[in-house]
Amino acid sequence: MPASDAGIRRVLERRSPVLATLQASPARKPELVAELESSRSTVDRAIGELTEAGLVETDGSEYMVTTAGRLALREHSEYERATDAVSSTTTFVNHLPRDAPVNTSLLEGASITMGADHAPDQALKPSNELFERATRMRGLAPVVLSFYPSLIAERLNEGDLTVEVVTEPDVLEALPTLPEFGTESLSEVDGLELYESGEELPYALWIMDTPESSYAGITAYKHGGVAGVLINEAQEAVQWAEDQYTQHLEGAAQVSISEL
Repeated sequence: MPASDAGIRRVLERRSPVLATLQASPARKPELVAELESSRSTVDRAIGELTEAGLVETDGSEYMVTTAGRLALREHSEYERATDAVSSTTTFVNHLPRDAPVNTSLLEGASITMGADHAPDQALKPSNELFERATRMRGLAPVVLSFYPSLIAERLNEGDLTVEVVTEPDVLEALPTLPEFGTESLSEVDGLELYESGEELPYALWIMDTPESSYAGITAYKHGGVAGVLINEAQEAVQWAEDQYTQHLEGAAQVSISEL
């Protein structure tokens, strides 16, 4: 009789290495003992539990993964990757709103830089270095740091960058009041498109394209300063970030920078 849902989960937690080995190639028990460097009794118990759960079957003296075993192993592996990704990024992720849409594809393999209490802006160093090499940037901006306008204007003046930003009404109102806004006026450079969001933005998400690769990232804030920056160049992460950005862009209205 097949194991219950909870029973299969328990078997997978204990016996997934054996199942993964058989997924790669059917094997006899002595081969499993050698491959897994386990005792014969351990392999016997594992095969017994996997067989009882309907995840493994025998063909003569060889054991192989069933269709259910293949599907269960795939989902178990995805679960392990997802929970590992959350575990490795917990400190950063907990600075995001509780209901913020975040996919584990953005977290898996991500590079995270957290700000120090005495120097929170140090967390921006990796993303600023990317920005210096970027040829295109798209992003969501629920807040704006005072030095961003002049930094963007300086790079746009170099003529090899385009920037597209969706922001909130409060940010648009604040832009002209920033001392740095007039240093390199954004209204006097080409390559910037600004959009006003019709809804609250969940985080500062961005995508940067460089000559070498594309990167997705989120900048997290706390108490008006930078909490940390997450960066991931995996294709799945970049695609997820682009999908999120496009959703917000579709509901935004373009703003004339000269009218700010």
